[in-house]
Amino acid sequence: MAKWVGESILSFLFAATGIYFWVASSAYGSLSGAVGSAHFPKLLGALLFLLGGTNFYQAASKRERGEAEAVSNVRLFGGAFLSVTYIFLIPILGYFYVTPVFAVCLLTLLGYRNPVKVVLVSAGFTLIAYVVFYRILSVALPV
Repeated sequence: MAKWVGESILSFLFAATGIYFWVASSAYGSLSGAVGSAHFPKLLGALLFLLGGTNFYQAASKRERGEAEAVSNVRLFGGAFLSVTYIFLIPILGYFYVTPVFAVCLLTLLGYRNPVKVVLVSAGFTLIAYVVFYRILSVALPV
């Protein structure tokens, strides 16, 4: 598969996820004029939508200039499968169990072979997310 096709699919998924975050966060209540629980998901949704659109434009530009190269189907569809599985397993098993396993699997799929670095990065990312969201922002994570 040509790289621009993979980038286009991923860009579409990012933009669609951004739209989903925007729409789904509309159900959260907020006080008029105050920053509420809907603001962060809407900000994240808008950012994902904009970045997906930008990446799609860049992929299309590379294709027109003939700079597109081949991409691994295993990495593309494996990463998509891992991401969808991750999203569905979080409510069942919890964020703190699923996230490090997802990170290890994804890093391994993407070609990182140093097991110490893979484990440290996945554990570090989970720890940073815990500190930022649970401790600093007091946002309940699915456990």
